[in-house]
Amino acid sequence: MREAVWRVLSRRGIQRDNPASWREERPGHLQELKDDPVFWAAWGTRVIAALHEVLEGEAWQMPSSPGAHFVAFPGGAEWNIPSSGWHIDANYLSALAPPAGARLFALFGDVKPRSGGTLIVGGSHRLVHKWFQDHPPPSDTRGAEFRRLLQAHHYIRDLHTPGNCRERVARFMGKVEESDGIPLQVVEHTGGAGDVTLIHPLTLHVAAPNRGSQPRFLLSGAVDTAKMWPTEPPGNGPSR
Repeated sequence: MREAVWRVLSRRGIQRDNPASWREERPGHLQELKDDPVFWAAWGTRVIAALHEVLEGEAWQMPSSPGAHFVAFPGGAEWNIPSSGWHIDANYLSALAPPAGARLFALFGDVKPRSGGTLIVGGSHRLVHKWFQDHPPPSDTRGAEFRRLLQAHHYIRDLHTPGNCRERVARFMGKVEESDGIPLQVVEHTGGAGDVTLIHPLTLHVAAPNRGSQPRFLLSGAVDTAKMWPTEPPGNGPSR
């Protein structure tokens, strides 16, 4: 998988053995990789079995593509928890259980702490579901507006408020906070090459800086049941 990505990047002058060429922290336009069959390895029999389990018997189909590719090269600024960009790639009003889909994060390179791993708000799938049950949005609400409405929740509002790096890390990553009995904590999606994580589609997440020494490689895929989009999608955009 890494070989396939490096072949594409090399055509842009980004060379694996030349860190000086890693000038773009998050190279985009990697769509030409979507048809490379090597990435279907992330959707092996164990992953498919896990999907059947977490979707609790709901009908679903394999996606037409294994997913989108996200590369995060090392940068120089101080590592911090982003105060913008938090989102979900799903219908904010979809079901909590059984979920109306699942999101797949597959690492095809080792990811150490503070080395570009996606930040995830553990417990946020329950928070998002409860918030919009308690605060029903207007029927014409769309993606960006859902995110704004969610920021009325005190924890999500504080997460979107810039502040001292150490204080933000100590609060959001260093401890668990409860809201209406829901434990919330920001966690890093770290791991080893070949690790596959399934995430509830209502889980808030955001791209994080890479302050390691090597690029972070991620394949992000998704499956949905028919219950995910009963109406027109809100138009959320991915960012890893």
